Amino acid sequence: MKVVKVLLLTLFACITLSFGSDTKTDSLNIQKVIITDEMRVKYPIKSHHEHLAFDCVDCHVNQGDDPSKFKNIGDNGCMSCHKSKQFMAKRLKFMDTLKANPHNSVHDGPTLYCDECHFEHQQSTNMCIECHEHEVPQWMGVTP
Repeated sequence: MKVVKVLLLTLFACITLSFGSDTKTDSLNIQKVIITDEMRVKYPIKSHHEHLAFDCVDCHVNQGDDPSKFKNIGDNGCMSCHKSKQFMAKRLKFMDTLKANPHNSVHDGPTLYCDECHFEHQQSTNMCIECHEHEVPQWMGVTP
């Protein structure tokens, strides 16, 4: 029952965040971007976000309906769904014993910008690998 409540609240939050007046809207006054096959190739989204059936404006809130004009959503945009950097660090706390938690690194703690490693519309990179190229494959998988 608790899971259903969380899912409903998440859905409500996504719908609420996507209201706007300066863009194309459907009958519920929700921002929409018509996604063509060309756009899917030019602006691919991660499979875990695609599985959630996100629309462009779910992340690019109040940025209109022209993806070529969308700006980076920054940490605040990511945290609108992923809660906080501290929350993300706690999710990977099991990696702390190896000093390999990328969201609570021994170098930076939970202060890195999300887009130092994660990219939605292109392949993500693992910043740790710049110095730890031999260790990282043992510590963690591919960066989502």
